[in-house]
Amino acid sequence: MKTLFRILIVLSFLAIIFFYTSSSDNLEPLEGPNSSSQIIPKTEGDPEIGQDALPRPENGLSTLIGKSTRELVDLYKEPNRYDKSAYGYEWWIYNQDPNQYMMFAVADGVITQVYTNSKVLDISPYKIGQTLEDIYGMTIIESEVNAKIDDSIYTFTMSEDDMNTRILSKFDGIFAQLYIDSDNGELAGIRFTDSKSLVMHRPYEMSFVGKLLSPPSPTSFLIEESNRAGAAQLTDLLNVFRVSNGLPILLEDEKLTLVAMEHSEDMYSQSYLSHESPTKGTLEERLDMEEMAYKNAVENIATSYFDPIEAVHGWLNSSTHRRHMLSEEYTSLGSGVFINYYTQVFIEKEKNEIEE
Repeated sequence: MKTLFRILIVLSFLAIIFFYTSSSDNLEPLEGPNSSSQIIPKTEGDPEIGQDALPRPENGLSTLIGKSTRELVDLYKEPNRYDKSAYGYEWWIYNQDPNQYMMFAVADGVITQVYTNSKVLDISPYKIGQTLEDIYGMTIIESEVNAKIDDSIYTFTMSEDDMNTRILSKFDGIFAQLYIDSDNGELAGIRFTDSKSLVMHRPYEMSFVGKLLSPPSPTSFLIEESNRAGAAQLTDLLNVFRVSNGLPILLEDEKLTLVAMEHSEDMYSQSYLSHESPTKGTLEERLDMEEMAYKNAVENIATSYFDPIEAVHGWLNSSTHRRHMLSEEYTSLGSGVFINYYTQVFIEKEKNEIEE
């Protein structure tokens, strides 16, 4: 009897451990690198550090950095969507084909950034699906990368994790951020950017000599517009990655989008990062408020990423969030952004509702 009693205690203990570890795994929020990145001013006496840069590619999407929108339209016609940004530029979104998804940042009629995760577009000298080992073999990779704007020098320092998942590479006149999929060690997305955009974003720890370049202060109207744009980008990027993994796209649901938007705003306004709102409760309770009928529901949340591109790649490199994004059971989603708080809600609808 005593032996049986001890076995039952051990089993109960293991069950409790499993419950809490699996629950916390499902509810784990994601806090991005910008939460701990520092901005360190240095003295004017610090010398400029010379640094090698790769020759700028002669072909591919990176050649459009610095070009006019007229040249972009000549190549790809008008975009499917124009998205406002709190950084003062506008995203031109080409999302008609998930296999050729592109985003171009435009400021004063000039292209300043381009992002894609397409396997078929030319992102010379790289290729989506390229291994981390191959990238290190062909690219100058240093933990510190310098950018110079007028007389100011900015130095970005990558952490050990950055060197494996968010590599910054320097070319003549432009930079490339290489987003590595930690699940398979392959290049999953790339952002080519000019110096000014890189400094405004501050994606890594940054020190500087000279003037601290900051983004313009956005109006409340621009913040509202960029929040809506960011939510649309979260949905785009999620579905692009689903298609690239052989999965069907998820349909956006207006009520789910409202739930996601409200939760992002609630987290920002009340300064917390959790799936449980102090005022509106758990995800299930928030869905009940909208009278949502569903079979299963989960939620990804994140903060301290400077834009949706970074947030989505952060989720992809987190096993729990990745499972939600690439699950075959969910049928609908809603995305929400408020400043730098990100929410995506996934539900599996009841079979009769899907058929309707």
